[in-house]
Parts: sequence; structure tokens; C-alpha cells
Amino acid sequence: MNSKKQTPEIWKALSNKIRRDLLCFIGEKRVVSFTEIQGRFQLKVGTLYHHLDTLGELITQDSTKKYLLTEKGRRSYALIEDELDVTAPSLSSYGKMSFLHSVFLRPVFHFIGNDSIRSLGFSILLLVGLGVATYFLSFTPIFLFPSFIVPDFFAPIFFLISTIVTYLLTELFVSVVYKRKAGKLALFQSTIFAQIPLVLFCVLEALIFDFEYPVSPLQMDIWVIVLLMFTQLIFVGLLTESIVVIKELRVEKAGLATLFVVFILNGLAFLVMNLLEVTI
Repeated sequence: MNSKKQTPEIWKALSNKIRRDLLCFIGEKRVVSFTEIQGRFQLKVGTLYHHLDTLGELITQDSTKKYLLTEKGRRSYALIEDELDVTAPSLSSYGKMSFLHSVFLRPVFHFIGNDSIRSLGFSILLLVGLGVATYFLSFTPIFLFPSFIVPDFFAPIFFLISTIVTYLLTELFVSVVYKRKAGKLALFQSTIFAQIPLVLFCVLEALIFDFEYPVSPLQMDIWVIVLLMFTQLIFVGLLTESIVVIKELRVEKAGLATLFVVFILNGLAFLVMNLLEVTI
């Protein structure tokens, strides 16, 4: 069937408000059973099946007979909600931006978003590995600022707290402002990946200063400060990309959420470092 024949069928499927609501409901829930749909819409079984059948190629069923959106369904859902970054290429259609999307781990975030349970084990291993690294370095990201921590065992604790707070702030903003409440587990896993550049900076600085850390930024070489700023920009890119993929938002809206998170994290970082008198 060619695209000219497909377009009227999609228009027909979405011309009915019930079917548009059905599509949005499935899109919001990501995976939903027939019983859940029936409980939400309170329609007769025959009527509900008619609407589901009319949606046609916009929806499909998994091995457990639960409903989810197809690629065309997600695009249609995006147009209805006007929130998805519809200009961003999918995994199957990377274009000129493929290198940039790969740098910011879009394929990884897609995998996490599609199967957050299957990816959970690896994400936990990554979290533990990053935490262990901060322990041996005695150097950990306090939110966005890698800092020297004594005693050693406090380092992974602060790293875990920083990761959780980053996730909670991101989830809070996206849920309250954009009403996107699905994908909580996937977003948490993506937040762990966003911490990677901050921990790598800790490793690099430990090697540069041979574990004799400067007591203030004024004692740091200018190129180290520039490297820290670059590392934070990579963090911003990763967090924004994860919000685009996991929460299905436009880049500008995901960027606004990231700016909110960064602003709060900066304030918390200075507060914590002043209270604990830690060094950066």
C-alpha cells in the first residue's frame, strides 16, 4: 500500500475524538491492556474493538496482546499533543545528525525507553561502578561540581544522592509542567548515564593532580576549569537527550527542563559545599 492510500486512512482513524483519545491514552501509557482501555473509556466491547481496528497501523499488539503505538502512531500522537520532537530522527532514520545523537547516547536512551526492565540490570551495574570509582578517588560529583570528600566512604554516598536528586528534579518538572508521568524508571536509568562525564572528570583530575587536589578553583589551571565547563555541557546534553527520548518532548521543552534542573543543582551544590566545607 503506498503512502497516498495510507494518508486518508490515517485521517479517517483520527477524525473521531474517541479514537484520538484512544491513541493518546495508549501513547501516554506506552503499553496497555484491553481491560485497562475498557475501564478508561467505558465503551461496549464491540464498539471499542471497532475503534481499535479503525486505528489500524497506528497501533499494534505485543506478545501478551497488550496495545502499543507503532512508529506512525507515535508520530500521530506527537502531532496531537504537539510535544514530541518530531524533527529528531529515529533509530532507523539517522541522517546528518547521527554522530551528534550517538555522542549524546540516543541509541542507549531508546533502548532504555523501549525496555526499562531489561536494561535495569546494566544500569544498576553502571551506578555501582561509578560509585566505586568515586570511593577510590575520594572525589565525587556534588551535583554538578566534582569535589574532594573525606572520609572516602562519603564519596559514593554523595554520588548516589546527587544522582537521585537530579532524577527527582527532572521528573518533578516534566510531570508537573508537561504532564508526562510515564517512563519514570527509564528516566532514572538515563540520569545515571548522564553522570558519566562528571565521574570521568573526577578520574582525570585525580590523575592530573596525583590525588593532591587543589583547595580552591583559584589554584586550578584555566584549562581544567574550561574542561569542567565542557564536562557540565556534556551532562546538559545527555540529560536533555534523555528527556527528549524518554518523555517524548521537543528539544526546546526538554532543554527548559534541563535548565531548571541545572539551576537548582548549582544552588544545592554551593549550599552543600559551604556547609560541609568541601573543596572543589
